[in-house]
Amino acid sequence: MELIWFFKTLNKYIASYKGQFILLFICLIFDAAFDSVFRASLKFIIDAAIVPQNYSLLVLILSLLVVGAILYACIGLLGIFLGARLGILITNNIRHSLFEHLQSLSMEFFGRRSAGDIVNCLIADVQKVENGVITMGLTVVVLELSNFLFSLAFLFLLNWQLALLSLIGLTLCTIAPIKIASLATEVGYKLLQKEGQIASVIEENILSQTVVKIFGLENQMTKDFATDLNDLKQVYVRATFLSYLVQKVPMIGFVLTQLIVLSIGAVMTYQNIISVGTLASFQVLMLGLNLNILGLTSSLPAFIDGVAGLQRISDILSETPAVQDAADAIDLPHFSSEINFEDVTFSYSQDRGGVKNLSLKIRPGDFAVFVGQSGAGKSTIVNLLTRFYEPDKGRILFDGVDLRHASIRSLRSQIGLVSQDVILFNSSVRENIRMGYLEATDEQVEAAAKDAEIHQFILSLPQGYDTLVGDRGGQLSGGQRQRIALARALVRNPAILILDEATSALDPATEAKILTTIEHISKERTVIFITHRIANALLADVTYVMENGSLVVSD
Repeated sequence: MELIWFFKTLNKYIASYKGQFILLFICLIFDAAFDSVFRASLKFIIDAAIVPQNYSLLVLILSLLVVGAILYACIGLLGIFLGARLGILITNNIRHSLFEHLQSLSMEFFGRRSAGDIVNCLIADVQKVENGVITMGLTVVVLELSNFLFSLAFLFLLNWQLALLSLIGLTLCTIAPIKIASLATEVGYKLLQKEGQIASVIEENILSQTVVKIFGLENQMTKDFATDLNDLKQVYVRATFLSYLVQKVPMIGFVLTQLIVLSIGAVMTYQNIISVGTLASFQVLMLGLNLNILGLTSSLPAFIDGVAGLQRISDILSETPAVQDAADAIDLPHFSSEINFEDVTFSYSQDRGGVKNLSLKIRPGDFAVFVGQSGAGKSTIVNLLTRFYEPDKGRILFDGVDLRHASIRSLRSQIGLVSQDVILFNSSVRENIRMGYLEATDEQVEAAAKDAEIHQFILSLPQGYDTLVGDRGGQLSGGQRQRIALARALVRNPAILILDEATSALDPATEAKILTTIEHISKERTVIFITHRIANALLADVTYVMENGSLVVSD
């Protein structure tokens, strides 16, 4: 069943390249055919040319082999090129499918799976699929199996009794490691999971260096990482041992088979039952079979890693969005009446609450401030309104339309969001602002920057709007990042502007300036302002005070 699943899954990625795969397989089969013919030709060289001293036949046989060798070299190079090309095409296909699917998944998934583990799947696991399944899997299997079948055919032509004995021995060599291979695949999957966890720990540590250093956690972090590495070692040793056991068991069996066949063949030659040329050719073909089995078994550890990697990739691809459009979803009109939370209850998990029995209204033009301590449920309101999550109970109405019956795109197109943790992309200032509305002209980008009161600063940068902001906006100060994020939200001209703790990480002077900017732009749109500072309620038309997921005061 696992093999059926494996080939069905793999077929989805190689279906578009079947023509190229067929050409590659033809190259591999020719390679295998010539290799077997070359080995079998030893019988004719010895018995038909050398022993009877037939020089002209010897020249003819050698000339044919030279022509075949030239074709073998040319077709082999074509096969190598096709293998490399198909490898990157299929790898890119898998990565594109993964990346595209990630864009469709809800925030619930990203809260459950660490970023490091996801990145590890996109990079390392896909690479294992390429190396183990495509490069060392399909091509090696086709080549070595073709070699095996051609060599076996010649063995039966040379002497069917010895060939039958060889076949029995080789069959036993093949059956022996099957159970071990199944266990090795299972442990290989666990190894990739553990490597994903290690990647998550490293990512978390890198992003938390300020906390690590200020609290002197370097030694503790190193100690914890050593424990993780020790756990990885135990899984790695078991996985590697099983993988190479799958490779070694057939080789031991084959050596014993070859020894038995050689002994019997030598006796048959001594008794003139078979010729010297037949015995020599038989042994050379058997040696070729040995190399074929070695090639197959050598590729098995990488193949097992590739199958485990494909399982991890399939795990992500099997994820479905927790929030998605209903079949009859409608496009929301421009916000004109009210947003209404009706007895809404939501929790992220059993251990993490959200909001309980929440009812409130927000009207067009309101400057609505939500105040409360951390964990009060303020940001949950944003997550529900933007449909990052769905309510467990109750409903949210947008101009009378239940958000469950509205298209996500028509809702989010009316919302501009600025969060406490500003995410800027490693591109120019202009492109970061344009992310809010991809069709925005340069004039619209600059107008949004002026509204966010960051235009003059941008002009002072070395390349102006074309200046790169660095990784996560690292070339800018906190206030500058916030203003660019505000401009990004404004460039789409949103009906609703949401500011989720957008000023909480700033110093008082910078916060005051940005609050003045926000107060200015709030006159033209509905603003939802999330804050834990009660003083900010002075800006509000309506104030909601949150505590433990419930609304305790509304004004």
